[in-house]
Amino acid sequence: MLQIPPEHLSAHVLDALIEEFVTRHGTDLTDAAVKAAQVRAQLTSGEVVIVWDEKSESANIVSKDAREEPPPPESPRFEEPRLEAAPPPRREKRPARSGPVDEDGRHIVYDEPAAPDPTDF
Repeated sequence: MLQIPPEHLSAHVLDALIEEFVTRHGTDLTDAAVKAAQVRAQLTSGEVVIVWDEKSESANIVSKDAREEPPPPESPRFEEPRLEAAPPPRREKRPARSGPVDEDGRHIVYDEPAAPDPTDF
């Protein structure tokens, strides 16, 4: 983390940084002016400092005694138990069929009666 002296920031940027810091955790805007004045006084006295975090590329206001902390360890993620895929059902081998076949190789079954035998009287 890189420490940035408040004097090196423009008044507009410093005001915006302090306002973001004060309102970050839902501070009521009616209290923001008072808290911003307190933070500005702490910056002037050196109790808090402005730091630039290169990893997150963001500025923050922290206590002068704050140390860079390593990121918290990642909590183990819950993983759904993996179910083994069931083997496909076994198909019984059927005797080969004869007769008409469609373009996909499936046998065609007709529901109409067979043609009459011309030799049958």
